[in-house]
Amino acid sequence: MRPGPGSYRLLTWLGRLGVAGIEPIQGALGLSRAVAYKHVARLAAAGLVVRIAPSDGGGGVVAITRAGARLARERGADGMVSPRSTAPSSAVHGRAVSWVAAAAEVRGFEWLGPADLRSRGWRVSRDDGARHVPDLGYVDAGRRTAIEVELHLKTRPRLRAILRGYRDVIRAGQLDELIYVTDRRDVAALVRSEALEAHLGTALAIGPLQGIISRTREIAAERRQRSD
Repeated sequence: MRPGPGSYRLLTWLGRLGVAGIEPIQGALGLSRAVAYKHVARLAAAGLVVRIAPSDGGGGVVAITRAGARLARERGADGMVSPRSTAPSSAVHGRAVSWVAAAAEVRGFEWLGPADLRSRGWRVSRDDGARHVPDLGYVDAGRRTAIEVELHLKTRPRLRAILRGYRDVIRAGQLDELIYVTDRRDVAALVRSEALEAHLGTALAIGPLQGIISRTREIAAERRQRSD
């Protein structure tokens, strides 16, 4: 069967991220597992998405193709991005980011994907001269929050440059808060240490990815029950 309106709705949500986990998409859009996988199968058969199967046991991942992003734009969707890589490591990170986007979606927060962030100027100028864009942005009650999903350790100099860049845009009033999402204690400890050096203070928060996943699953299940 060809993709229908429900499939294109899924394609548009995915296209704002480029890569996403199937379960986070399911939760964000209020779909059952069977319906979500049916839409993915139809989109894949049409060449609009590709399936990725990381071997970490965290669930299936799907990436929009260039053809999929192009079709979504032709149908009026904004903020579509094509992933630079569909390697397993990129897929795992993309799935993690999509859980954070789904957490915003089920709570009714406005969230911004990569293209949205660039178009709205959510760029950080690092003190080493490079530019940096967060993984996601949240906008809630006028507060602008940059989200970094960190699954691996960065070098101290690179992390320090990024955090100092965030410090500068927060002091300038361009952002209000920075949240790092990670389940690794060593990553969290390094971020805290470098944030102290950067004088980020209370503008920085660190949260566990697994906690976000668990709560998003709960809220999504409650929403589906209310709609049945």
